[in-house]
Amino acid sequence: MTITKVEKQLKEWIRSHHLICVGTDFVFETIDQTQLDRFENCLEALGGHIRQIEAVGHWPMGPNRSFKILRAIASVPRPNAQMFVQYWANKGSPNTRFSEISD
Repeated sequence: MTITKVEKQLKEWIRSHHLICVGTDFVFETIDQTQLDRFENCLEALGGHIRQIEAVGHWPMGPNRSFKILRAIASVPRPNAQMFVQYWANKGSPNTRFSEISD
């Protein structure tokens, strides 16, 4: 994955409130395993890694149907990620889109 594609994808996740910064970590929440795999690929391109993945709640999708909310906590080296932290500070949110359910 090229750095340009990584930058575009991470910024998209910040704008959609899937990705937030907490301290020196990135927190990514999704209901889609393939998105989680893409997030891991983006981190590896920046020299980072996922430290922890856990199921934190269920997203209702109609009667008698729900999906697990997956939360990944990641470490990213600051020289490579500083621009994303600044972007998140300007355009992101302190909460993920699933925070009402997952907290």
